[in-house]
Amino acid sequence: MRITILTVLTVTGLMYSCDVYGLEATEGGPAFIMHRVGNYRGEACGVGDFNNDGKLDIVALPYVYLAPDFAAMEICKVEGDVDEEGKGYRWDFMNAPVDVDGDGLLDVVTASWFGEKAEWLKNPGTAGGLWERFLVEKNGNYECGDLADIDGDGKLNEVLPAVMSTCWYEPGILPDGKKGIIKHTISDKTMAWGVGYGDLNGDKRPDVIRPDAWFEAPADPRSGAWTEHPLNIGGKEEGKADHTAPILVYDVNSDGLADIVTSIAHDYGIFWYEQGRKDGEVTWSRHLIDDTWSQSHSHGLADFDGDGDLDLVTGKRFMAHNGGDPGEYEPLGVYWYELERGPNPVWKKHILTYNEGIGSALNLVVSDLDADGDPDVVVTGKWGGPVWFENTLNKNL
Repeated sequence: MRITILTVLTVTGLMYSCDVYGLEATEGGPAFIMHRVGNYRGEACGVGDFNNDGKLDIVALPYVYLAPDFAAMEICKVEGDVDEEGKGYRWDFMNAPVDVDGDGLLDVVTASWFGEKAEWLKNPGTAGGLWERFLVEKNGNYECGDLADIDGDGKLNEVLPAVMSTCWYEPGILPDGKKGIIKHTISDKTMAWGVGYGDLNGDKRPDVIRPDAWFEAPADPRSGAWTEHPLNIGGKEEGKADHTAPILVYDVNSDGLADIVTSIAHDYGIFWYEQGRKDGEVTWSRHLIDDTWSQSHSHGLADFDGDGDLDLVTGKRFMAHNGGDPGEYEPLGVYWYELERGPNPVWKKHILTYNEGIGSALNLVVSDLDADGDPDVVVTGKWGGPVWFENTLNKNL
């Protein structure tokens, strides 16, 4: 077996605390087993079945880690360097698994800040070797990106990148008749960093959200006009827009209106923004989830404890700005926040890892990696990953 079991986080009902950094987390819920898969200093990852054997694999370029032993298979070369302190960058900020050319094999859509372009890597199947690269477009700096369901068909087979404009990608037929990635532009306006999607207005269409606006989806997201609405999230001061982590949509307080969950990406503060109505207008009120640690730059929602509502998972990014962010040198960690949903929602912090040199970079993946019916978590970062947290909720059923 390639995987190394690092530790088991058990359920005891006790309180874990660290006075130095204000950390206070309640034990409870399912135990997670932590497995180290790799030691590469990259910042993006994805999960999918790349060899069609029915088992989920991990991609964190330049490697695909094939289940069940997760041995590393190099599929490309990545520019850039990261030193032993975590300073520097690899030119790979997005790893989105999607079958671009329709041959039944998952490919990978990638992009980077420094490369200023998006590309896709063609899965060669049993032929092996390095995967051929194809240009999607040159569109300036790419901060991150991930799979999304923009057309509302229930499938994560579109790609939503974080660039200064607002756009999305999907597989299709290019003007030259070849299969590739098609770009759909929502808005050419320059926006603050951060992007997400979800049905904000209850019309059952996924809207696209930036820190400084949300775009209401038309009936046809490919050819219709998207309507811009005001929004200001992500600032240290409430009511100001600034750089966020990926933006999530969920009805946190169970009032029938979709709310927003995100963070200040390069400072302290994870928040949920409550949607309300006043004089017929949409309002947003900010509520704190946690501000005891900084650089929460990746988020996911899943029902980790099987109670029927969605919980939040996130982690601290390592050397996001090479030591220049607030709290940069404080201990790394990955946490899930158990949501007690209702009119006065409560978020309970649980530790997946703390002060073990493991955090989460530009994205994380929530996926049932071991196919046992409960959601697991995959993270990576410039500390050297990936790492898989195995949820044991259903392990002994």
